Amino acid sequence: MWLLNPSQIVAAIVIDLLIGDPHGWPHEARFAGVLSTVYERWLARHFSRSIQLGVFFWLLVVGTMVAGYAVIHVICSLINPVASYVFDVFIVYQAIAARDLHRHAKSILQALVSGDLSAARKQLSYIVGRDTKHLDASEISRATIESVSESLVDGIVAPLFWAVIGGAPGALIYRTANTLDSMVGHRTPAYEKFGKASARIDDLLNWAPARLCALMICLFRHPASWSKVRGEAAVHASPNAGWPEAAMAYALGVRLGGTNYYDGEPVEGPVFNASGRTVVISDIKNSLTRIWWVVFAAGGLVLLMASVPSYLTQVTWSTKGTVAEGMK
Repeated sequence: MWLLNPSQIVAAIVIDLLIGDPHGWPHEARFAGVLSTVYERWLARHFSRSIQLGVFFWLLVVGTMVAGYAVIHVICSLINPVASYVFDVFIVYQAIAARDLHRHAKSILQALVSGDLSAARKQLSYIVGRDTKHLDASEISRATIESVSESLVDGIVAPLFWAVIGGAPGALIYRTANTLDSMVGHRTPAYEKFGKASARIDDLLNWAPARLCALMICLFRHPASWSKVRGEAAVHASPNAGWPEAAMAYALGVRLGGTNYYDGEPVEGPVFNASGRTVVISDIKNSLTRIWWVVFAAGGLVLLMASVPSYLTQVTWSTKGTVAEGMK
């Protein structure tokens, strides 16, 4: 019931590449964000912020999203099978964010090329959590590339991966879980316990996609760096973020990571490809090219994965037909 036809995956990718996420359109991530805000506010009024409450909160938001999907899917199926087909394509399309990722990073690149550091810092602040007010062109470029690297996982590889595993509901659950992590998965007094489940589940859902993404980046440009990527990614505080960043550092031949500032406080992070050169503005353009490489690589991989169940089904029915003929 939940498995996708390979053509639906192709359609979802093509739509995202063509139109991205038009401003003002209804979007599953925004719905999840609204539910998160409403449910958190209600739960916090009646219960203490505990780990257990955070688990219930996650189940409540995800359960509501999946229930809404199920109701609309049933209605579409009653109207016409084509309607349910299109609805599933729409769900997967909204879980992907390749074009928007490219657009955000390109806007920073254009500001840097024109010499407008103020505009570049402002654009960068929309996609990173670190302080951006005093970053120079090189640091802005580094931050942009690091953001692109991480977003290749949650914006492309992971939603497609879970779409193959769980169909459109799989993509929807992933996008909802990723949204919840961004909203409550913080290490602050308010969310240290309450947001722990959201953060850990997001880590779990991104575990395989992060490594697949890093492998794709390495294979395209620098296969020999894989062993170094594995070693350096392991020292990152996040179980997943270091993989695409390390792979991108070696693919571009640059040094990524290091010290970042958050609310004026320095935070030391691991350095990837320590012998690489300092990032320059043109490296952003090269990282943008990797977005399309990963889109096509991930698309090809998931199409292969999605085709296996269809092939096995055809083989099964063919075998049954042969057996039936032999029994006549």
